[in-house]
Amino acid sequence: MGASMLYQVLEPLPDGETALRFARQLLARFGAGAPELPSLAFEDIATREQFQHARRYFTGGAFSRSTGDRREPRVEELWETLDRLGFRDRSEGWVGTELQSELAPLWPLPPEVSFQLTNGRTPHTFPVRDPDECTEKEIDDAVAACGPLSIDIGWLSALRGLPSAKLCGVQLCLNSRWTVQCSEPDPGRHAVYLSIGTRNPDEAAQDWLRATGLRLGKAQLGW
Repeated sequence: MGASMLYQVLEPLPDGETALRFARQLLARFGAGAPELPSLAFEDIATREQFQHARRYFTGGAFSRSTGDRREPRVEELWETLDRLGFRDRSEGWVGTELQSELAPLWPLPPEVSFQLTNGRTPHTFPVRDPDECTEKEIDDAVAACGPLSIDIGWLSALRGLPSAKLCGVQLCLNSRWTVQCSEPDPGRHAVYLSIGTRNPDEAAQDWLRATGLRLGKAQLGW
C-alpha cells in the first residue's frame, strides 16, 4: 500500500482563481467531514518576473547550491557576483539576501542553484508562520496576490467511499507541477490533484477513481 499516489485532474485551469475554485469543488464533492486547515508553501523563484513580483511582498530570500556545484563556472560566477553585492556565503552553499533590484539580472539562474523566499513584509497576504495552519481567507488572499509566484496548497481530508483517510485530500499547484514527491515551478500552468492516501488497497483505490468519472493523469508518487 506504500506511499500516497497523486492523480492530476485533467481540466483547463486558465488562472489561479479558477484553479482554487476547482480544487475546492473537488473537496466539497468527494470530501467526507471537515478537512484539516490547508497548507501553503512557496516553490523556488525560477524567473525574473517571479523575483520582481515577490519584491512587493517579501524582504528576504536565499540562494543555495549543493556542495560540489560551486566548481561549475556559472555557479562560481554567481557566487562572486553575490560577494561583490555584499552578500556573503555564511554557511556552505547558502547565501541569504535582501530582495534588492540589483539581483533581478541574475535570472535565469544556473540549474544547480535555487532561490527560496524567507522573510515576508505582509503576513496578512502571505502567512509566514507555520504553513500548515492557514485559514481559507488567507488562502484566498494569497492566491489573489500570487501573480506569477509558484505556490503549493494542500487540503487533507477523508475521501467519501475510500476505506482509509490517511493522507487523502486535494492538492493545488499554482504556476507549478508535481514531480517526484514534490512540486517544482512551472510558470503559467496550474494543476489540481487527488491524493488517495497511503493505506487504501490498489483495487479499492482504482475502483474509487473510476467511479469519480473524472479524466485523470497517470499516478505520481505523492505525500
